[in-house]
Amino acid sequence: MQPRRTTVLGRVTALKRGHHGERALSEPITISSILALDQRAALEELLFFNVNQHRVRLGIEQSIETYGVPEIHEEQGSLRIRVGNIAGVQTLFAVASDGRPQGVAVFLRLTGERFVVLHLGVEPRLRSSVAVNTPVLLRLMHEIRRAARRTHGVRRIELVYKDRPLARSSG
Repeated sequence: MQPRRTTVLGRVTALKRGHHGERALSEPITISSILALDQRAALEELLFFNVNQHRVRLGIEQSIETYGVPEIHEEQGSLRIRVGNIAGVQTLFAVASDGRPQGVAVFLRLTGERFVVLHLGVEPRLRSSVAVNTPVLLRLMHEIRRAARRTHGVRRIELVYKDRPLARSSG
């Protein structure tokens, strides 16, 4: 079962195996707020067992200490992510055409004027290529920025994983 997808401006490409086993950019990715139930194992790998976690370990620890532990749960026949007992947590998935998640961003609106990005992850098998990881992460951040622009009063987007918050105007 494929999840309902929200197609937005532009497309990012996923990796596809080439002739010699190398991966090349070719497969379109869509951004969706839900993920099919059959992708639970892939989402667990992406969110909890990501081989790149060591790079942002302190940010992950800070996010968990401040906001709570992210949890995958089923809601209305799809997968979503909640964080602790916080209401209003939103998730965006970068999803390949086969339904597999290639990236995830978990964020929420705090104090009216800011979005806080609590967790970001990119498919671990993409780790060998910054050229591939970067477009997926940038696409997720672009979509968060678009959501901030559409949300009255939001002026800042902050990343918990950074040493200092990323303060950008959403306008």
